[in-house]
Amino acid sequence: MSPRIVAVVATHRRPRELARLLASLDGVESVVVCDNSASDEVRAVVESAPLSAHYLEPGTNLGCGGGLRLAEEHAWKITGGNFTHLLVLDDDAVLQPGTVAQLAEMLDREHADAAYPLVLGPDGCVGWAPGLKDRALRRLERERLTPDEYRTRLGATVVEFAWAQGICLLVRRAAVEAAGFHRTDFWVRGEDLDFSLRLTARGRGVFLPAVEVQHLPPGSTAPADQRAEFLRHAAMVQNIACLALREPHGATIRGSIAGASLRFVRTWGVRACPDLLCALWRGARGEPAGAGAGRTFRQRFDELTAR
Repeated sequence: MSPRIVAVVATHRRPRELARLLASLDGVESVVVCDNSASDEVRAVVESAPLSAHYLEPGTNLGCGGGLRLAEEHAWKITGGNFTHLLVLDDDAVLQPGTVAQLAEMLDREHADAAYPLVLGPDGCVGWAPGLKDRALRRLERERLTPDEYRTRLGATVVEFAWAQGICLLVRRAAVEAAGFHRTDFWVRGEDLDFSLRLTARGRGVFLPAVEVQHLPPGSTAPADQRAEFLRHAAMVQNIACLALREPHGATIRGSIAGASLRFVRTWGVRACPDLLCALWRGARGEPAGAGAGRTFRQRFDELTAR
């Protein structure tokens, strides 16, 4: 039986990137886009997409986790669950012709539940490697390698991952139904970590070095954009701590808390330590970055982007 694939995307103020993604999709029956910015420009991009596309406007910024959850719920509603695979995409991903078919074919061949490709950054190097189960191979994640260099070192064979980013993740529909949709309380930078860890706790996730996908996030040096990135980064540390210390499926990433904290300080300086401690404290008590009261990172982000 030929695969029937539905894609989901959560976007926020990225009409150009979204248009580029939708133009690159083939092998997908339909795509559901949740627009967290409620933008007429984004709506126009979805309505003019070269494939069947559904536009959702939640009326508030749900974050990536909440936006994907809403898109997933809508995908099941409009299809009655009558499809074979769910394709989770970042709005700034770009696929080559035949990529989706390759992912589906190799996922089937490997009898896996989820498949993740080799993701290249704007410089053409491997930029976003998943968390491989083979600890001996994880050291390659720290190096900037071209695809050929990466495959020479790692090999082009399929290897299993414990977690993967949501840049381009193909999942069997039945696996999603068993593990559950994206969680709304992880908000951003960690919703994909939680989702993929739940999937691999139940089934097999495979990394496919032979299949390439581009990830081309927009660059900006504007002060407001830097502050927003800081808050997203803090949210990621909080989500990692919450998963690693409070969720059974997150036990495998406990060793990453120290590294994530060190990268945060190296990126933002020692003046960011109070926010780092806040992120670790909130996460350790079981609070994802999309939950909690008071001056959360999400509240500060919403205030910043509302200006």
